[in-house]
Amino acid sequence: MLTGDSHQNHVSLAISSIPAPSTIPAPSDIPPAPATQQSPIFTPSGTWSSGKKMYVVLVGLILNFNTTFSSSLPSGSIDSLDAAFHVTQSQQVALPVAVFLVGYVVGPLIFGPLSEHFGRKAGLVLAFALYTAFTLACSLAPTWPSLLIFRFLVGCGASAPQTITGGMYSDIYPDLLHRGRAVTLLGLTSNVGPLIGPVVAGFSSARDWRWMFWISLIMAVVTWPLLWFMPETRNHDLATTTGSKSGDRTQLNMAAITAVNLKKFLVVGLTRPMRMLLEPLVFSTNLFLAYQYAILFLYFEAYPIIFKGTYGMNSGVAACMLLPIGAGAIAAIFIFLWYDRFLENAKSREKQWSKSEEYRRLPLACLGGPMFAISQFWLAWSAKPSVHWSVPAMSGVAYGIGIDLTYLALQNYLTDAYGVYSASALASSVFTRNILAALLLPFATQPLYKHLGTGWACTLLGILCTLLVPIPFVFIRYGQVLRTHSRFLRQLRQLEQVADSHEGPRNLENAKSNGDGDVDHSLPML
Repeated sequence: MLTGDSHQNHVSLAISSIPAPSTIPAPSDIPPAPATQQSPIFTPSGTWSSGKKMYVVLVGLILNFNTTFSSSLPSGSIDSLDAAFHVTQSQQVALPVAVFLVGYVVGPLIFGPLSEHFGRKAGLVLAFALYTAFTLACSLAPTWPSLLIFRFLVGCGASAPQTITGGMYSDIYPDLLHRGRAVTLLGLTSNVGPLIGPVVAGFSSARDWRWMFWISLIMAVVTWPLLWFMPETRNHDLATTTGSKSGDRTQLNMAAITAVNLKKFLVVGLTRPMRMLLEPLVFSTNLFLAYQYAILFLYFEAYPIIFKGTYGMNSGVAACMLLPIGAGAIAAIFIFLWYDRFLENAKSREKQWSKSEEYRRLPLACLGGPMFAISQFWLAWSAKPSVHWSVPAMSGVAYGIGIDLTYLALQNYLTDAYGVYSASALASSVFTRNILAALLLPFATQPLYKHLGTGWACTLLGILCTLLVPIPFVFIRYGQVLRTHSRFLRQLRQLEQVADSHEGPRNLENAKSNGDGDVDHSLPML
């Protein structure tokens, strides 16, 4: 058997062997590098020092905060944008956020697979360059249509951190405990960033609406040096290994594999996130998270309606009513860490339930789902002129705990289950939740609250959420069966078996070519 880090490295190397041998050459068929040029050397990222891993985690968190902060910015300056661009139709008010979310839909389908074929850093650099350039363009936008186009392109680039960073953490943390904590912090930035954006925009746009984009641009420029010096985390495909059985180093002839990787990326990688939507685990998780995420962005338009209309607040103060959601999200982190310790103690006492994959993450979603639904009913029937504004505002604490626990549990569950394919699994999640949010924002928020009022509008949202609450409970009961029948997870299990052998990827090629191995030839090219 291979050691843990080497095992993960060999699994990553074996992934490239899934297509038929006629499509992807065996490592022995790759021409050697010219004698005058030394082949690049890569050290498995799972063996890096703690400091180097923490640097990667920090860069991922900062990138994600940058982009999620930008996602909701215009919702805090609706009045300033309306006055500057003479927007009169209510459906257009939400478009700067909605088109950003449409970009969030498109971006993951490109950057998620790209990171799995050409490296995490390559995907992040390309995406963040797009994000930075068009954030600048937004601050200089001369017309309303140009602003919407620029916001769409900003959204395309902004989608990469949420899509890629989970896979990046999977690369550097083979240990599920440390990986889970890194993904937990990532989830915190995903939920806190959009809450701070409207507050900053609400106060900065009082003088000029462009200031909110200048602030976002300054944050991006400061982040660039950190990203530029961040090391690549993914162990590259089609490698020949040299050294000891545990894998001392990996040498690559990049020129020989570039064309092969490009073909794989175009034929296989770009379609993988959409094909993963057919997986019951992925589809059900995406459905629950998409609904919660859509409500979060619906609140960016609904809160001004509720707190400006009911309590007469200005834009900046109304945006501050979102901050209790952030407080709830921070409280959820402590609950998550407490459960981690509780689980580890149960494992040390050899409790049978603690050995289940489903009990590692999902009980937190079983708590978070009901709290999310309760927060809807709380807001629905407390937002009245006769009730102090702090009472409906505090419903955000329950909301923040609920959405964060559900998000962290289900996202971690997908990351743990799909391993090296986690970037595509997360890309499919980003795709579904943003397309739902993009459709709800311009077409549902204003009519919903206008015709039903705050009470019944929030009650309807709470009822719909209640219908989704059973999903994590179903996973706990039937998750193992669903994982057993997953085509992607069956393939990963076979790759792990091959990686346990002495020669890793070469054995997979022999099994496929000789027809006498354990590889299931009926499995699709994943």
